[in-house]
Amino acid sequence: MLRKISNGLILAAVSLSMSLSSTPAGATIVSDWNSLALAEVRLARLGPPIVARALAIAHTCMYDAWAAYDPRAVGIVVGASLRRPDSEHTDGKKSTAISFAAYRCLVNLFPGGASRLAAAMTGFGYDPNDQTTDTSTARGIGNVVAAAIIANRRNDGANQYGDLAAGAYADYTGYAARNPPLPFCTPQTIGPCPPNITDPNHWQPLISNSGSVQTFIAPHWERVRPFALSSASQFDNQPGIAPPPNYLQGPADYASDVDELLRYSSQLDLHGKLIVEYWADGPASELPPGHWGLFAQFVSQRDHHTIDQDVKLFFALHNASFDAGIVAWHMKRKYDGVRPITGIRHLKQGTQVLAWGGPGRPSEWIPGEKWTPYNPGSNLTPAFPGYVSGHSTFSSASAKILQSFTGSDYFGFSTVIPPNFGRVEPAIPPVASTLSYPTFSAAASEAGLSRLYGGIHFADDNTVGQTIGTLIGQQAWSKSQFHFDGGLTVDNTSTFADDETRTVLVWPHTVSARSNRLLLVGISYGLTRQPVVSVTYNGTALVRLGAADSPGSQSHVELWYTRAPAEGTASVVVTLPKKTDVVVGAMSFDGVDQNAPFGTFRSATGQSKSACVTLANASAPLVAMILAGNVGGMSVTVGPGQTAAWNAIPNPEAGEILATGVTAPGAPNATLCQTLGTATPWSVLAVPLNPAVAP
Repeated sequence: MLRKISNGLILAAVSLSMSLSSTPAGATIVSDWNSLALAEVRLARLGPPIVARALAIAHTCMYDAWAAYDPRAVGIVVGASLRRPDSEHTDGKKSTAISFAAYRCLVNLFPGGASRLAAAMTGFGYDPNDQTTDTSTARGIGNVVAAAIIANRRNDGANQYGDLAAGAYADYTGYAARNPPLPFCTPQTIGPCPPNITDPNHWQPLISNSGSVQTFIAPHWERVRPFALSSASQFDNQPGIAPPPNYLQGPADYASDVDELLRYSSQLDLHGKLIVEYWADGPASELPPGHWGLFAQFVSQRDHHTIDQDVKLFFALHNASFDAGIVAWHMKRKYDGVRPITGIRHLKQGTQVLAWGGPGRPSEWIPGEKWTPYNPGSNLTPAFPGYVSGHSTFSSASAKILQSFTGSDYFGFSTVIPPNFGRVEPAIPPVASTLSYPTFSAAASEAGLSRLYGGIHFADDNTVGQTIGTLIGQQAWSKSQFHFDGGLTVDNTSTFADDETRTVLVWPHTVSARSNRLLLVGISYGLTRQPVVSVTYNGTALVRLGAADSPGSQSHVELWYTRAPAEGTASVVVTLPKKTDVVVGAMSFDGVDQNAPFGTFRSATGQSKSACVTLANASAPLVAMILAGNVGGMSVTVGPGQTAAWNAIPNPEAGEILATGVTAPGAPNATLCQTLGTATPWSVLAVPLNPAVAP
């Protein structure tokens, strides 16, 4: 019942302009919804970064809904708050939750497609009017997740609703072009074509062949809240990553950029034209972010993905593309970079240049002020500045995700381009032609080069975009993996207590094979100020993080740690200075920042029933807290929201030392407390744990 829409119908838009070689049968519900989203993209005609955001939101909705039916993954917005019992972790419930979330989010993003999307829901066997919020049902999970993510993204800076300036996605920053519009002109235009350029270092809007004037698409996009990046300008101050455009380095550099583009233009052949056409805005106008969604569909079918695999792949891919658009548009706004059409017409006006002569013409000598890019569509170049290339940034970020997800650069994709596919001139190609991409990096490289072949970008628009895109992909993958693996979580706990019988304590502890591991060992003991001699795990020495004595030295507590402990089961060995009542315990975590695992370490001591410690500026997913209480406490109750890893007394009858190891969520300046059975001396240590990826 859940698959009434056939794969053939869903992929119909894709097959209009390309065919997949060696495509295995069978798509997942995630791939199906990706196809439906791309169909809406084609009809909505939004700009590239806006498309990237829409696809990222749609797949975040699907991911967060799916995460409720996974034993470990946590959602981006809802976290693990909707986790369902293991018995419900079925493909049927996942498909239902994913579909309701996808439907609600896509209707929000593409309101013009509401009837089409409702028909798709009906075709899948669901009632699009079912708005239940009962999270004991998969339908309710999907609806609740969609509402949460839509609300989370409402004020992210995109201006989707026209709240900041009139019109969906309208600019609210007051951008104004530094050049007047460039009149439409080609080598076939009769009469003069004055360049009309005020500032040759900056972008110039164009007038189309129908007389419409370009406006910068989404000049405010650098203000949109990203997925994994710290900010749109994150790479600005990193040496060698995002230098100023080459043409700004001096007149000779500008001239070199122009001459290089003219060489591309003069050497443009049939194959080069086909590459330009294929990559221009995606094979069926889904733009670069959607084009790489098609590639992900191919990988899904090639590798026979499950729902679980696809929900992760498309989520990571489209969020990487989302961040790529934010950074690329920040660079476009920052430098307001000139396009080759302005640079060439400025430098070569009044001279003859050897270049492509226009539709149906060979390379020939033409007036420099009439030079024209080979670019499909009514405008000769896109409606936004050049540096850096969006194609290059989107493509390299997406390629990095596909490489990371599959564990290989192997792509093995080919597509057959039908005769007369091209829009610039006839017979491109004259017969059905095949484009093949053995690797993801080869596809990303050609996507960037296609913009040089077409005269849309200068060379460093591409190379810098490729570099930045790869870094964006790496960061998006790290954050995605962090959430796939459950975020910052307690992996395992263990404890051991002794009543004055030995100085060397040994017990087993198991560390799972997960990423970004950390081991903490807490030692609580009584009646000595002497510090612990040593702590090891699997033969590796731990480092003392801190210690504290209770009033009158009635009890003592220490905290030790090591990064990246060995996976598997091994012995923790604690060597004490003397025999004493002691409780020792270990807590292993995963998802912890390996470079800076801790926030501000805190300690507190006192003699009362409430053992409290106040954190310092620690909005942390987890805080580890170790307590040692003295004679007479007899019991300890952990506070609300805290989870006890251990709560022990070595000799309950004597009650000479009691101890806890707990974890709790941390908020800035929060005070965490535990309650002792009676007022007694105590000492507490607490430390926030930093996640491997910022929430």
